[in-house]
Amino acid sequence: MANLQTTVKLRHMEKRRARQPARPLAIRLMLCGWLSFHGYATILDPTVGPMRSGLQSANAQLFTGGTPAGQNETGNGPQTVPADKPPTTAEGTNTEADVTETKTGPAPPPPTVTPEQQEKINSLIEQLSAPKFSQRESAATALLQIGLPALPSLRKQAAVTGEPETQIRLNELIKQLIDGQIEVQIQDFMAMKPVEFEGWPEIRLILGDDTIATRTLFVEILRAHPTLPASMPRDQTNRDRTVAMESVIAAMEKKRTRQLPTSADAFALILPTIYPDFVMPEASEDLVISAWQSTAGTEIRKDEQLSPSFRFLLGRWMMQTSLANREDVLFHGMSWDMPQCRLVAIDTILNENDASPAVIAKCLQALAKSGTVNDLPAISTLLNDQRPVSRPSITTQGTRTNQVSDLAIAAIACICGVDLEDVGFTGATPHPTFGFLPSDIKFPKDAPEQRQAAEKMIKAILKARGPALSPPGTPPLAPGLGN
Repeated sequence: MANLQTTVKLRHMEKRRARQPARPLAIRLMLCGWLSFHGYATILDPTVGPMRSGLQSANAQLFTGGTPAGQNETGNGPQTVPADKPPTTAEGTNTEADVTETKTGPAPPPPTVTPEQQEKINSLIEQLSAPKFSQRESAATALLQIGLPALPSLRKQAAVTGEPETQIRLNELIKQLIDGQIEVQIQDFMAMKPVEFEGWPEIRLILGDDTIATRTLFVEILRAHPTLPASMPRDQTNRDRTVAMESVIAAMEKKRTRQLPTSADAFALILPTIYPDFVMPEASEDLVISAWQSTAGTEIRKDEQLSPSFRFLLGRWMMQTSLANREDVLFHGMSWDMPQCRLVAIDTILNENDASPAVIAKCLQALAKSGTVNDLPAISTLLNDQRPVSRPSITTQGTRTNQVSDLAIAAIACICGVDLEDVGFTGATPHPTFGFLPSDIKFPKDAPEQRQAAEKMIKAILKARGPALSPPGTPPLAPGLGN
């Protein structure tokens, strides 16, 4: 019944609407003439009306770089823009620059200050030295509210003032204004807008793709070590980078006992090694090793995007570490399967006359793992080194000892594919991470003939192989990054 009543009402309304007479043409023409005379003719044209020329065209430019979305160049019909192609102009050329500008907005103009504002700023700066605390606080608050336009005057006054307390207030205001500006830039930066931070282009090339992850890491570096990114551009000097690294080291040392290194800390410590002629401060080595073996280092190693970049930098750092930390460097390098361990080991054997047996032992372990036949001549120089490596061990078969020459025999055997047991090391097998374990490489103290037999066998193998065919090469520093 309700549906029937509704249907009757609708029919009744349609009949009333059909009976309404159309407006005479003369009246319509008079109305158009009156609107045109008073400047309202655009209301009658839906293609050029206020909505078309205002919000509608603004939104169209925001997403398409010019032509309104959903219309063609003339505004008379739909236009389909492929999702995977940038918009084009009437001539068909891409308007990528225009799109970038409309998406991110034009760069904000430098703050302008009217004479009245400048007079107020100067007055407020003078009040920073007022005798009353309330006046000084009120002036500082007012300057912060003015914001960036007050920054040049604050900097100028900070450079000439002779009052220590005023100097402190000025510097604090400058810092707050700059920090506030940087935070605004960081928000835009994390929204994937092209914010031009110093050092970002260079660091982005090191980190790889421009992603949220790489930008997040850059922001963490910027906040924790603000002077480092600014030292990374190519037009900066190694002196600038050294000063920045000293700041990084100081910050890391300060928090070392109360806070573990972060991923940003780990990267910051080795970023300058991207420049081949940059010499890392020796004071940073302990910090790098600490970050390397920390939770942050483990997380970076598991990160498919950041791990290659970190390994690349780490490899360059390893090549210039001091002898004092060589044992730890080789140990952690083998744990990470770093190809630079081989080069560091060979350099140590050939050029470090003061290397301890413990350091030489790590070198031979690294060569047993990743050495080549080209490394055999360098290793063979240790076959006469009788310095003990570790303390004697007492077993049921008697006392067993090892010396540098024993580890050299083991390394040569591993490179040549000879079983360790075949050269006299009972129960010894190659280790997948550390080449071999020195505790397994021992001979009986009371049976020197076993050591002599092993030495004779190794020398025979070396003689049969002849000289190395080519000098040792340089392995790639990181997958896909080259040397």
